[in-house]
Amino acid sequence: MIARPRLLRPLSAMAMALAMVGCQAPDDGLQTLPVLGDRAPVDAAINDFVAGGGVPLLYVRVERFDGSVAYEHSAVNPQFTTRLPDGDSWFRIWSMSKSVTIPAILSLEEDGLLSRSDPVTDYIPEFEGLQVLSSTAEDADCDADLRAPKRAMTVEDLLNHNDGFYYMGTPYPCLNQALAAAALPEATSTDDLVARIAQLPLHPTGVGANNYGIGTTVLALVAERAAGKPFDEVVEERITGPLGIDSSLSYYLPDGAETYDRVVGTDGELRLAGDNDLMIFGGPVPEYGLDNNIFLGGEGMVSTTRGYAKFLRAMGSHGELDGVRILDEATVRDWYSPKTQLDNPYGHNGYNIWVTSGKFDGLPDQKPGLLVGGGYEGTAFWIDIEGGYVGLIMSQVQGPVLNGVDEVSRIRGLLYTHVLEPDTAE
Repeated sequence: MIARPRLLRPLSAMAMALAMVGCQAPDDGLQTLPVLGDRAPVDAAINDFVAGGGVPLLYVRVERFDGSVAYEHSAVNPQFTTRLPDGDSWFRIWSMSKSVTIPAILSLEEDGLLSRSDPVTDYIPEFEGLQVLSSTAEDADCDADLRAPKRAMTVEDLLNHNDGFYYMGTPYPCLNQALAAAALPEATSTDDLVARIAQLPLHPTGVGANNYGIGTTVLALVAERAAGKPFDEVVEERITGPLGIDSSLSYYLPDGAETYDRVVGTDGELRLAGDNDLMIFGGPVPEYGLDNNIFLGGEGMVSTTRGYAKFLRAMGSHGELDGVRILDEATVRDWYSPKTQLDNPYGHNGYNIWVTSGKFDGLPDQKPGLLVGGGYEGTAFWIDIEGGYVGLIMSQVQGPVLNGVDEVSRIRGLLYTHVLEPDTAE
């Protein structure tokens, strides 16, 4: 269930002054077409969210499937940055990496290099000894009361987060301590990363139950073994290279490029992050240097908004963009077809892609059928196949002061009501 939004607090003159706003799209050779409707309410909502202390910066970009810009707006709080984000600014995208990894896996399947029905141990035999923690575990002893999985873990399980893997924050101290001790982002090679994961007990829900975690990073390891090459090469050969975005959606931050400072708001006020604030892995975070040689398929990419939008346009166009096909149309349709959360009134999951029902708690109902996703540090996207739009609402903050999911949904709703489809709004 999506939490109800917290109301934006009234803005003082000082707070309003903190918002520095830019509206013009950079000259990228694409026409920014006029839109019907009134963008002012959307601009104001973005400005207020930043000036009210919700996030340190915000960049909103909507493109049509032909690449023309339908809407663009940005704001920053100069307490954290004076660098106004645009389509070429770099963001740490965390779980938005999953939405790139999974099409790469499906591409390998199209070419017969793997099958989603295959046992994971066909590619990672080191996982033969994985065991499941007992649901009665109460302390930090991961060696007590372990059992074998009820069935073999498959590639399909990894696609659906039905694999028994997890992130920090489980109700079992044993699992949290084991993941922290594994320090996965500090692995020095694929084999080292596999060895660290192989030591983790699986969640008590076991294989076959839905539990969000590092399964998509394990998918990348499967892909490396299936293709016989590093996963960054798999992604470049099958996704980013053909689309011409390998220099703007990558596991590497280009030489001389920079991302924004890490900011958290989990204590009710924005501040620069300390060493113990981004704890999804229990401490270490992904690296993006040119010497990086491990590729966390669920968390490890950086991207520009323009580059990621082009990837989204290819997926929204069912695998083909500008005459280049990266996936068969049937494969893309299967990617977003119902897989899990089938009884959820708010939508369902495809392969790690949320398909909205249009229903929201505490917000007006919105357009159904949008494909949405997001990342750990305040990045979010959607694909509107029916309307022919892709949108990104990008920040760099973990735990925004206001409810981030609701604010993204509210801004997206305002875009449709006032800019994208004003004639159809109730």
